[in-house]
Amino acid sequence: MDLRKSLDQPVSAYMTSSFTRVDSDDKVMVAAKAMQKSGTTEAVVIRDGAPIGIVTEKDILYKVVAEGLEPSKVTVRAVMNAPVATVDSTAKVEEAIGKMSRLGVRRLGVTQRGKLVGLVTQRAMVAGTEGQQIVLPELTAVVIVCPYCDVTMNDKEELSKHIDGVHLGRGLLQGDKTKW
Repeated sequence: MDLRKSLDQPVSAYMTSSFTRVDSDDKVMVAAKAMQKSGTTEAVVIRDGAPIGIVTEKDILYKVVAEGLEPSKVTVRAVMNAPVATVDSTAKVEEAIGKMSRLGVRRLGVTQRGKLVGLVTQRAMVAGTEGQQIVLPELTAVVIVCPYCDVTMNDKEELSKHIDGVHLGRGLLQGDKTKW
């Protein structure tokens, strides 16, 4: 698929509607177990039936484990990111990637008529689903610059390794889904 077609696709083509939900009063341990069971790296935090935030593995690692706190005592509300950054289901991939870069996030809630209907992740858009892949504009440019940290690279392979190792996790750009 060419670059323009990739970036013009709606985010709904890459979203998942089966995302993990946890209550804001749940303990972090409960959230971690729910994420582990569903095989996800995030959970949408719900209060009174409405999404109010998102908690990620990184939040749990940095805000609980690294601080020496007990996951069985800390509430999800204490470590979540709020509010959930969102994008409309009709938004283009290009818009979603830009919003993620501006906000410094790797996930966006996907909404339809103001209601949260799914999640889209950077990984899903970059690695694609069922063999799809978004061709990052930085890989086709003459001057190769990392879209996340503005570091200049010598070639496409170096950029790929950099994004893979620093921003996404080793093996993802090569299609190793076990790294997710």
